Amino acid sequence: MNRIVVVAAALAALSAFGLGQDAQDKEKALRRQVDRLQEQLINERTKLLQNVKVNDLALDPQAVMREAVYLTGGKLVEARVADFFILEEIKKQIETGGRRAEEFVVTEEDVMTELAPMQSDFETKNPGVDFWEVVRSQYGLNRETFLQQRKQAIMFDRVFFPGSPKNWPQITKEAIVANTQGDQGPQFLAQLEKATEGTDEKGNPKKLPEFWVNMMRQFVQKGLRNWSDIKYASHGLAPDTVLSVNGIEWKTAEAFEFVKQGLFVQDLERAMQEVVVREALRQELAGKGVYVSDEEFQTRYEEYRKPYDSTPFTVEVIATRFKGYPCLEAFRARWRLITSYGDLIKNEINDDNLQAHADKFAAFFADGQVSIDVIPFQARNPKTGAWEPDGMQKSKDRAEEVFAALEKGSMTFDEALNSKGEFFANDEKKGRFGFLPLNQVKQQLRESEFTQLLDGYSVASFLFYEAEVGKTVGPILGPDGYLIARVNARTPARRKIDVKVERERELVREDFINHRFMEWANEIIGKAKVSNN
Repeated sequence: MNRIVVVAAALAALSAFGLGQDAQDKEKALRRQVDRLQEQLINERTKLLQNVKVNDLALDPQAVMREAVYLTGGKLVEARVADFFILEEIKKQIETGGRRAEEFVVTEEDVMTELAPMQSDFETKNPGVDFWEVVRSQYGLNRETFLQQRKQAIMFDRVFFPGSPKNWPQITKEAIVANTQGDQGPQFLAQLEKATEGTDEKGNPKKLPEFWVNMMRQFVQKGLRNWSDIKYASHGLAPDTVLSVNGIEWKTAEAFEFVKQGLFVQDLERAMQEVVVREALRQELAGKGVYVSDEEFQTRYEEYRKPYDSTPFTVEVIATRFKGYPCLEAFRARWRLITSYGDLIKNEINDDNLQAHADKFAAFFADGQVSIDVIPFQARNPKTGAWEPDGMQKSKDRAEEVFAALEKGSMTFDEALNSKGEFFANDEKKGRFGFLPLNQVKQQLRESEFTQLLDGYSVASFLFYEAEVGKTVGPILGPDGYLIARVNARTPARRKIDVKVERERELVREDFINHRFMEWANEIIGKAKVSNN
């Protein structure tokens, strides 16, 4: 039997008894052993990055490793961009004599003091749950890398927001002015300075409300990005480089070693799946002569992003928060495939086909909703979100046992939902979704555009459009384990979509291409040959 499974079984037994400090100490020791074995497993899986072949074409190991960095550590890549900004500005401020080097020293004690309220609040609300295990599962960071990120946040404020707004560096003020509507920037800065004059009721220097400070941080980040030369893989970097900021590079090997510290083996396997899928689709599009060139991709993408990036809902926000991509670079790589596929079917993108698509999926376009109840069986720990050893198979076994009971009539659906449903700590709906539109059903099921291509289907779409009302269906494989579901009711579309209306046509056109792309991709992926030798 796999050693990690044996250790996990012992851990479960200890947790069940929960008796005394000695048992708790043993539980912690076993958890540390599980973590070590997970790390060993990740190191073994990492070897698979070296000899990947798709349809007998060997992939550059450095390019594969780089994609794994983007897909598993996208947030850490973006954090490294901020690191470069910080270093450049520190150097500038010291060289101009404005500040001393010791002003920028952030100690571990500083970090722990800043973190203490968050950790204390967490432990109060989640007794018995390991704070650092939740950090790893939610952020993809181990303790050391998480503390490093907190240190960076403190450093960012020291560099760009030292003391009163009147003492802020010029680049901070310029970024605020650039992101303020019209010519109101100087007036807005004056208001910030006035708001921090004098002292508060306790005699301390007045501070800006945290909401304002957070908004200023976003202004500065956006300004620095707009004024910097930032390059990723899709900008033509060599495979041994993940990131370049104003000529300063982060190498692939170093980045991967940094990112993998907080990974679960499932994260790495998911990234490998995405790499293989993309390559199979790229080969097919290139073979058809429609895979867009680097230059054409950059031109199209710039045109695509401009309307969004002048609003709060930038392409990055849409891609990462609503479409489920781990980072903007992952979205860019997929978008290149989708825009290329659009060229492949360009002759089919006409009024008749678009109108037929609009009519078929009218409930999505025109505010139709569905009421669903779901009984989830998690492959992750419901308290921490961490993947459980052999979690998917155990999730399936529990779901099949409950479904068999439902079929025999020894348990009703509602009884099973109340007594067998496994919910994450922050799940407020507890399986009773109520009436929701399609995108919100996807969010509840933790599905997205990103996951759908890898899974080959969407549970949310099946339940929204196809599942019979009143019938219990399952067990169905979802992103975090298996589930049993029941559709209670549906509401129809509230109006008819007309593709001759330009705004509606563009919405339908994008969805039409995405639907066709997913169907085509499933066919191509099903025929692809993948090896690691």
